[in-house]
Amino acid sequence: MVQLLYIVSSLHVLLCPFTKVEESFNIQAFHDILYHRFNLSQYDHNDFPGVVPRTFIGPLAISALSSPVVGVLYLLGINKFWTQYVVRLTLALTVIAAWSRLRNTLQKLFGSTFAWWFTIITVSQYHFMFYLSRPLPNIMAMPMVLFSLDGWLSGRRKQFVVSAGAAIVIFRSELALLFGLFLLIDFYFKKINIVELMKIVIPSGIGLILFTVTVDSIFWGRLLWPEAEVFWFNTVLNKSSEWGTSPFLWYFYSALPRGLGPSIVLVPVGLYLDRRLLQIVAPALVYILLFSFLPHKELRFIIYVFPLLNVASAVTCSYIYIRRSKAPIYELLFWGSVLLIVCNLIFTTTLVLVAMSNYPGGVAMTRFHKLLKHEPYVHLHISNLAAQTGVTRFTQIQDHWMYSKNESLSTNQLQHFTHLLVEAKSKYSPSIKAFVQTHDILDSVESFSQIAVSYRLIPPIKIKTKQALFILERRKFRDDPQPAFNDIISDDDENKQFINEGEMNVYNYEEGDTAPDEFVPNQKAANSDEIADVVSNSEENVSHENFATIVDDEETLAFRKEIEDSIANIETPQTNTRYERKMKAIAKIKSETRKEVVASAKEKLKEIMRRHKDIAKELSDNDISNKVSDIDKETNRGDIPETEELEDINTNSESIPINNIEDNQSILENIVNINAISEEADPNNIIINRTEENIDSIVEEVIHRLIDRKIYDDKTKPDDIKIEDRRIIQKIVEEILSERMNYSKSDIK
Repeated sequence: MVQLLYIVSSLHVLLCPFTKVEESFNIQAFHDILYHRFNLSQYDHNDFPGVVPRTFIGPLAISALSSPVVGVLYLLGINKFWTQYVVRLTLALTVIAAWSRLRNTLQKLFGSTFAWWFTIITVSQYHFMFYLSRPLPNIMAMPMVLFSLDGWLSGRRKQFVVSAGAAIVIFRSELALLFGLFLLIDFYFKKINIVELMKIVIPSGIGLILFTVTVDSIFWGRLLWPEAEVFWFNTVLNKSSEWGTSPFLWYFYSALPRGLGPSIVLVPVGLYLDRRLLQIVAPALVYILLFSFLPHKELRFIIYVFPLLNVASAVTCSYIYIRRSKAPIYELLFWGSVLLIVCNLIFTTTLVLVAMSNYPGGVAMTRFHKLLKHEPYVHLHISNLAAQTGVTRFTQIQDHWMYSKNESLSTNQLQHFTHLLVEAKSKYSPSIKAFVQTHDILDSVESFSQIAVSYRLIPPIKIKTKQALFILERRKFRDDPQPAFNDIISDDDENKQFINEGEMNVYNYEEGDTAPDEFVPNQKAANSDEIADVVSNSEENVSHENFATIVDDEETLAFRKEIEDSIANIETPQTNTRYERKMKAIAKIKSETRKEVVASAKEKLKEIMRRHKDIAKELSDNDISNKVSDIDKETNRGDIPETEELEDINTNSESIPINNIEDNQSILENIVNINAISEEADPNNIIINRTEENIDSIVEEVIHRLIDRKIYDDKTKPDDIKIEDRRIIQKIVEEILSERMNYSKSDIK
């Protein structure tokens, strides 16, 4: 039955391979230990130390266990993102091994039927199975917690004390509450005395403290005891409340029902049926009660007690199962317990679907690497949301690319990156508009928004998502003579200087132990041919030492030349990427939509002209040119002059003054009547250029809105354009024109 846990935990890892910010330290430590090894200067915690320091002992143990498989993957040339699967599965195996040992001890106490139900209940629950492969500090401590509980239940006091001490001293200091309660029970029943306890606690405690202080001081570069600092910060100073607080009973009415699922109703029944459970379940409940005094609450803080509470649920199911054939009531209760397990599975499935859409950063990185896998030089800036929802060093699989997670860069500085992962709710968000003139949108990633229930669906649950991240590409970045951060300048007017590697947090991951030498800050150039061009402020006297120069040695140039040649030799079928297919589809849509745009606008124009034929006859090209030029000067825009919705012009045509009608009609005629412009017209005529730009901008806007409304996709053919679609296109044209026009009813009247 233990194999079932391996299978389910592996499914969780495969379905949700990415991690979140709470797991950041350990997952980055896994990477650095496996790839940078003794080169501590390249470790992630040097740039992002976090609020409090964490121990490296857990990552060292997991990395050591997973290193054989990682070595094989490295020899086979498999990219390091698969290593993230390996380390997570290794962590899951260590937790399952400890859980299996606890299960065997419980089987001796409650029987084999109990062990079967204990496994089924555990597997059917979501949070324990989901979390056991996640590199959270709480899960790093979980094997020691389970070993300690196994020692307490089996009467091996030394195993109990040493394992509990390791979990408290190295990983999670709050576990002193839980294990302290079990010690009180032992003292009450005289299973252990003070002298015997001190003989175990003093030497093991000193050894564990020296162990963690020695190891972690080496990695952090200063003398420290990580968990002592965490305890001081979270508990004594109560700084953890800065990350949010919850009501006192939140663990009981929210965390426990979600963590245990519907099977939570079996816990009190088990306590009633078997009084031995009181010594197991009572400390767990008291621990939750005591921990509730800390304002900052998270479900993972009490995940250690889930196996203890499941013991009571398994006892209930075992009791009913054994007696199911003795009376009809037991048969009914048996099927009721089966129904609870099914409800657990439904609840778990729903939460898995939610979790799969809750890591936009990891999904964005995966798509980004697929879109640009043939690019030799890429400099990517990762936004804060992306960094918190799945981006790790394991996802940065291109060694010759550069990645930055610096949060302090201005918009001007971000312009120098070839690509950006930008957080935005839509492509009209301010964070996207800042780059609309310089970047193109390659793709967007959605994340979880809410759960909707619809009885028309099977199953009747729908996971709704919303746009969260956009992948932007700087236009013509391949034409850069030197694809590097030559001119990322600080915005500080008093200190005009280039941002060096430490300030930029730009990473170029190499497999060797030496730091990358692409960036050599504060280095004077010995030869002008050996350094990259730098951009300086013409009005400021910036010293040469403030430049971040980029040195290309012969080996680097040869490497780049080799990559460029390989890219040039790639055949056309290989470059037929999803992005190119999408561009072709958009080009097709643009061709069809452009006709509809012009036709729809002309139709509106003719309608106005039919109502005012005398005005139409008096219009002239010179008047049109003058009016459009005047409007452009007033609005300082080269696109469609702003006016109110076209419908307002039609409905209020009788009361519109002649001058306003002339303005509106001439404006519309300039927007749509491209074909009416004579071929002999002056090619430098500003109206021709502007009207071309106007139509192009309208067409582009219509295309984007059609795609957003999912009227078209990559598989749409010209024959698929129906009458309803053409009406929608005309409606969108009207919407765009009304948005771009700024006449109000009060102005017209």
